[in-house]
Amino acid sequence: MTQADPKRTLFVMAVCKDKPGQEAIDAREEFMLGHLNHVENIQDHILVAGPVFAEDQKTIIGSTLIYKTDQIDTARNWLEADPYFKAPIWETVEFHLFRGALGEAVGGITYR
Repeated sequence: MTQADPKRTLFVMAVCKDKPGQEAIDAREEFMLGHLNHVENIQDHILVAGPVFAEDQKTIIGSTLIYKTDQIDTARNWLEADPYFKAPIWETVEFHLFRGALGEAVGGITYR
């Protein structure tokens, strides 16, 4: 990761949208322990990660992970090693470069 100016650091964000239906719900439960073990093992490479919820605040509809790298291929390798990636959970997975511009996770305001 480029460290010329830590306040301008790029990260890679993986946005994973669940498939509709019971199969994805059941697979989340079945593969959860392996998934949690995986993300715990690579937690030094993750800025933040977690499930995405529907408006009912109960139904999980996806996952977002922000990796501490500016290399999409590196982030993709970490995600593809996750048991959730191989399970019938995610309908789509998108990778985007992300720069935190404001907030606690990036140390306040970074755009000044």
